[in-house]
Amino acid sequence: MFHLLKSFLSVYETHNFTKTANSLYLTQPTVSAQIRKLEDYLNVTLFIRNGKQEILPTKEADFLYPRVLKILEEWNDAITHVNTQKSYRENCVLASSQTCGAYLIPKIVPILVKHFPMVNFSFPVMSGEEIVQELEKAKVDFGLIETPERSELVERYIVAKDELVLAGNPESDYWLLPETDSPLGFINENYLKYNNLSPNIIRTYNHDMALALLKHQVGKTIISKLALNSTVPYQRLEAIGERNLYFLTRKKVVSEKLAEISTFIQEQLSHNQIPF
Repeated sequence: MFHLLKSFLSVYETHNFTKTANSLYLTQPTVSAQIRKLEDYLNVTLFIRNGKQEILPTKEADFLYPRVLKILEEWNDAITHVNTQKSYRENCVLASSQTCGAYLIPKIVPILVKHFPMVNFSFPVMSGEEIVQELEKAKVDFGLIETPERSELVERYIVAKDELVLAGNPESDYWLLPETDSPLGFINENYLKYNNLSPNIIRTYNHDMALALLKHQVGKTIISKLALNSTVPYQRLEAIGERNLYFLTRKKVVSEKLAEISTFIQEQLSHNQIPF
């Protein structure tokens, strides 16, 4: 039964039998047969086949998907614990958005690795939307983001505040504008429109570039105060002020160790144990 469920998950995520077959090292007819067998067992239609390529999940598939994720996660966790030896090292993936990844994660890492020496940590950086999607698929364990993303499968906790400031040379005619699809890009563009400002624009595509320009007194931009050191001047922005930083978990954390890590991170951030 588990091999049927794994095929179902992959088809649901890819909407494509061929991609599922390649990822699971099966033939396409085998994948099709497994899906039909699962549909026969449940007496429902899980996917609508529109031609050779387009595969659309039904409402029954939408209902089944998060529950199958939990079933397989619990099964994998059970296998892990049955085979656990004293030297067993658990894996933990804490994904973060750009701001959190650049300025918050480096402050958390020393505390985490010291407190959990038998855990292998990974810290990928991606957009808030991508983090939620990866959490839903159980591809990452936790997330740290600065946007209030929502999902029925994900719990969201406010763990810290981040002040946004106008940093750089206040007399500069240049405005450093982050990528438009990022939270800071959206905030900067709205600020310029609201205040009817038309400065010369320098497009920056990552925090390091923006910070390097600010340190060389080139331009100004709205940026997290966490990113600045004493060499970069800034002004507080009453109209924008603070924003929340969020810690994300799946609604059910199966592993006891991951649940312990989740509680530890929230306590460290919420009670200001980590200096900002």
